[in-house]
Amino acid sequence: MLVELDLFSGRPAPRWRLDPGAAEEFRTLTAALPPAGTAPQPRTPGLGYRGFIVTDGEKVTRVFAGHVTEGTTSRVDRDRSLEHWLLSRLPSPLHHLRPMVAAALAENDRDD
Repeated sequence: MLVELDLFSGRPAPRWRLDPGAAEEFRTLTAALPPAGTAPQPRTPGLGYRGFIVTDGEKVTRVFAGHVTEGTTSRVDRDRSLEHWLLSRLPSPLHHLRPMVAAALAENDRDD
């Protein structure tokens, strides 16, 4: 399972792989989220933090602003637990990005 942090414009996005145990945990956490129903999809900004993109074989999942979207299926994650979970799995060489993403998550929380 490949995780991409959608953060930069004009530079390659940071990417890393989840180990099999973490990948299974991601699947379990995602499946436990309630369907979004008619909740509006968040608009991603043109610049800055735009969430995480998780690729699991052919399945691509976007995790951003309290929504988890897989194709036409959307789930609600009101407390952004999956975003925080993914942020906590940043590999050591990417730890310098943690404060930037944490600040963006806090900013998004205030905007709600």
